[in-house]
Amino acid sequence: MLDHHPENNSDINEIYKKLEAELASIDPGCVACGTCCSFDEFDHVLYASTIETDYIRKNVEVPSFDPDKNICPFLINSQCSIREHRTLGCRVFFCNPDYKEKAQDIYNKYYTMIKDLADNNGVEWLYAPMLKQLKNV
Repeated sequence: MLDHHPENNSDINEIYKKLEAELASIDPGCVACGTCCSFDEFDHVLYASTIETDYIRKNVEVPSFDPDKNICPFLINSQCSIREHRTLGCRVFFCNPDYKEKAQDIYNKYYTMIKDLADNNGVEWLYAPMLKQLKNV
């Protein structure tokens, strides 16, 4: 069992708030259409850390899903049903390829912040495909 710390919920929220402010400053043009949630369309595997998947589990019910289909289980009617709780990878992955390099720099910065949060709180760190992590409870 993972070492859960209740304070991580507010700490990860603060990290995500900073990230959203930074993303707003570059305006990647996301219209929240859900296209990027069909990972195969972009030849994409969404990775997430343990602390992020724990955060999702603490805040929303994870529906039954098949991780081999490579479609986010939270995509409902072409919309993210957990938008405020989505992972770092979801937040910086945009359909517009013009933002790929900048998004990678931002991702690296916030990945380090989330990793530090886990390390500082003794939370087990596993960075793996999100769908497989969500399925392995």
